[in-house]
Amino acid sequence: MQVDKNMGSVDFARLRLSEKEMLLLAEIGLNEIPTATDFVEFASENYAMSQSGIWYTLKKLKKEGVLDFTEKGEAYRPLALTEGGMKVLRASMTHAGVNCDVRRVAQISV
Repeated sequence: MQVDKNMGSVDFARLRLSEKEMLLLAEIGLNEIPTATDFVEFASENYAMSQSGIWYTLKKLKKEGVLDFTEKGEAYRPLALTEGGMKVLRASMTHAGVNCDVRRVAQISV
């Protein structure tokens, strides 16, 4: 998916997430883990996912404009949902019939 820098061309409410992507976004939305590297280790240990699969998903979500984090050679930015990421998470949870309480979504197992 191509994303404008101003993100005006992306309809975040219509972007569909897999259950894995929704789970990762929900965990990130809790703002408990400050870096992508720490998050990958956490998610791998707690959800039995491969680290390479988590990295792939994080980079895909960053490219789609729903996440922001520091990659090699960039100035430090904490791992966080973008404004668009919050819209995607809320829309996906609502579509799935889930109450928009991020802490409840974080309990989804993969």
